[in-house]
Amino acid sequence: MLDKKQRETIRELGKRYAQIAALPRQQQTIDLWRCHNALKPVRPMVRIDQLPWDELPWGGQEMVTQEGLLHSIERRLRMTLYVWEHFKVDMVVLPWLGIEKTVRNAKIGPEWKVERKGLSQHYEEQLTTVEEVRALKTPVVEVDPELDRQRLAEVSEVLDGVLPVRLVGVGRHSGLWDRITTLISPERVLYDLADRPEYIAELIARFVEMEHGVLDQYEELGLLEPAPQEVHCTGAFCDELPSGDYDGKKATAKDTWTFSMAQMFSEVSPAMHEEFDIDPIKSLLDRYGLVYYGCCEPLHNKIDIIRKLKTVRKISASPWANKPIMAEKIHGDYVMSAKPNPAFLAMDSFDEGLVRKELVETVESCRKHNTPCELILKDLSTIRNDPARLSEWERIAMEVVGA
Repeated sequence: MLDKKQRETIRELGKRYAQIAALPRQQQTIDLWRCHNALKPVRPMVRIDQLPWDELPWGGQEMVTQEGLLHSIERRLRMTLYVWEHFKVDMVVLPWLGIEKTVRNAKIGPEWKVERKGLSQHYEEQLTTVEEVRALKTPVVEVDPELDRQRLAEVSEVLDGVLPVRLVGVGRHSGLWDRITTLISPERVLYDLADRPEYIAELIARFVEMEHGVLDQYEELGLLEPAPQEVHCTGAFCDELPSGDYDGKKATAKDTWTFSMAQMFSEVSPAMHEEFDIDPIKSLLDRYGLVYYGCCEPLHNKIDIIRKLKTVRKISASPWANKPIMAEKIHGDYVMSAKPNPAFLAMDSFDEGLVRKELVETVESCRKHNTPCELILKDLSTIRNDPARLSEWERIAMEVVGA
């Protein structure tokens, strides 16, 4: 039970959140994202995500709750308010708070065997043989509707009359190589691509099969969130989702987004990338309404193979991608989700000229080739304990895109 101070604090945070959500700017920004994701952009869109929260004064020292669901709600409210007040860019604050449905036993493959050393992690090698791969079973997904009702009631009671609370569905991360490389080292996978290609082919095929099985269960259990607000740190608002077949009750994959990538294929040839990721995963990604493809792997020389995935709408342009080449090859057919270099915020001093040069080159390349562009600053491990750098980056980015 919350005491009077805890309850009043969360309600006050909820009031500030609701006031922001009621601003006309929210719908204006949603409309910009809808045009953008329909490949008819008004201007490039901008987001900042994956922040070094230990270096930001977001109010963690002022938390009045210690643990549990309401602790996570207080944390979420404080963090949202901090971002909005200091570097909002094109974020959207909806006029309600979502509580995700409970999902258990949804990971495919064996449990991690991980050793943690400070901020580092070492994963133990598994799945060394084809026989071990063939023995893998599709997990049986578990839900807990009664717990969900209790959690929804708990938060709704505290925020009653302040901020509506909803039970919302979840999404699926379809980047299977990200999962595989917590079970098998990237180094070993790269060797096996050359030395044991038949093993790699059977490995990815089995993971795709298991993921299909989990997705079937998500659909049957009504776990997917139709037309979500975000996908992979970007705005996901669009006119195409949910699909015309959505019954308003159980969303299927075609009513939502997913995201996928093969980050450890950064130095793999387009032909090998196509053979061991694009072709095997196509049947899975084609089930979804829309797909965001890529992350940190440079994809400027792989646009042609990505075109085989019929539901892709956004393609990541990592800090290591050649953005002019990528903008030309996309040529307006997808959103180029450009990732500015986060290292520019981790230098000894903040170099406005360097930041502006990178953003201008990206935006001008996309405008030259009529390619919709978004600037997504993420993966920020450090800002050298200087939060003002994020506000400065926001100012520069919004000037560059003409906001």
